[in-house]
Amino acid sequence: MLATLEIAGNITAPYIPDLPEGSPRLTVSVTGLAGGTEQLLATCSAQASGSPMPFRLHLDRASMTGMVDITLDARCTAGTGKDAVLARMTQSLTTADAARGIPLQLSLEPVGIAASTGEKHPIQPVVMELSGYVSVPPELCQETAYLDATLLVVQDDGRSNRYASNLAEHSLYLKGNGAPFSLFVDTATVPDGLPAKLHLGLYDKERRKIFAGNVVRDLDLSNPPDLSAIVLRKPRR
Repeated sequence: MLATLEIAGNITAPYIPDLPEGSPRLTVSVTGLAGGTEQLLATCSAQASGSPMPFRLHLDRASMTGMVDITLDARCTAGTGKDAVLARMTQSLTTADAARGIPLQLSLEPVGIAASTGEKHPIQPVVMELSGYVSVPPELCQETAYLDATLLVVQDDGRSNRYASNLAEHSLYLKGNGAPFSLFVDTATVPDGLPAKLHLGLYDKERRKIFAGNVVRDLDLSNPPDLSAIVLRKPRR
């Protein structure tokens, strides 16, 4: 049996506004119950100029022991705060159904300002996929941790912010020594002339401590390098 379970499909949002501060974000998260406690198992997100957008989540089977049902939470957000969510839906699946690998079609329902305007943006985005595999050396493995892959734009000042510069990301709750990742990038959200980099990190559950990491710099999105054998390293102190 494969060490990871894949959940894939498309997410369709009825409302994608034009914003001066940047594109809205489409996100899918998966949670499950373990010992009566809800556990975030995986999430993926991307800036988007339209929809539908494909998504692919990888879940570590070792982190799903004893789980019978999982819940998908899909949403379209813009900015932060209580009015950030423009559209949303949730869907429950049994782990057996998820293992069948049938593509899911997640259609978001407008909420808040999106519900009041009824505005539609049926733009079909041009999408590219970045995928790869991350290995964690035995001495850096953790009993439980989050493995994150984040595609960032490097701004003119050389800086990049995990949120404002974040084009796409994938995260999973990891108990093993490695896992695949998948990022879908809406090409309309990529600024012209600015380089990109891929941040990979193994973090504690609160994401306050990094156990291992790696960075793929000067990433050419038109001709990405082989990302199938990325090995994490101990962070510099």
